Amino acid sequence: MKKNSFRIALSALSCAAATIFLTIGMYVSVLTATGYMFAAIALMLPLAKDFRSGGFLAYIATCLLSLLIGGGFGQIWRLFLFIAFFGLHPLVNSLQQKYRVNKWIALAVKTVWFDVCMWLFWEFSQLLTVEIAWVDKYIVLIIAVVGSAFFVFYDWLMFRCQKLICFYVAKIDKSGKTSAVRHEVKENKAEDIFPDLADNAQDKEKDGQACQKTDPALKGVNDENAQAGKDKETKDNSDEKSDKERKV
Repeated sequence: MKKNSFRIALSALSCAAATIFLTIGMYVSVLTATGYMFAAIALMLPLAKDFRSGGFLAYIATCLLSLLIGGGFGQIWRLFLFIAFFGLHPLVNSLQQKYRVNKWIALAVKTVWFDVCMWLFWEFSQLLTVEIAWVDKYIVLIIAVVGSAFFVFYDWLMFRCQKLICFYVAKIDKSGKTSAVRHEVKENKAEDIFPDLADNAQDKEKDGQACQKTDPALKGVNDENAQAGKDKETKDNSDEKSDKERKV
């Protein structure tokens, strides 16, 4: 129950933070790309606990809330790249790691995905205007070269950010796997923590018992030592009794 509560809290926090970053990016044009990136990082929070359904719901809620706050569906092109790519990218990376997809194949597919989204945004959004004629003529080539190079770096950076978030979320989560492992280690006995040493001690004890059974001479020596110890103890007791009688 605590684990689910923590994951739900992470999803809610990621949705709130991502909505704030996107809203700032929509109202301040120069911060649009920065808002995309930080909103994507915020959506990594539930993914740190493998809560992918929570991450997807946080993504949906973030898009809807950002549209409502930012001016409605009339401003959808300002969020197009986030809706079509940046918001889903952390979830796709998480699925890639879960199913162990080949990183080069995954990178190629994601690069094509990114380039197509960039081309659609350039062609239909009308938010980017460049006065240089040849840019529009060779835009596909520019996106394929410059856009792909940028995405390779961006994808590498997002994987590093996800690892960092996983590290800090694990430290914050006191009821998670880390604390459970520590609690279990504290309750374990020494032989459970150091099984090799315990096995060696048991083997030596078994070998000693076997030697006593198989070697009559060794068994006789042990019997003599035991009898001598008993005689000494009896003598000590009698001496103590004599001393008490003298004092009386």
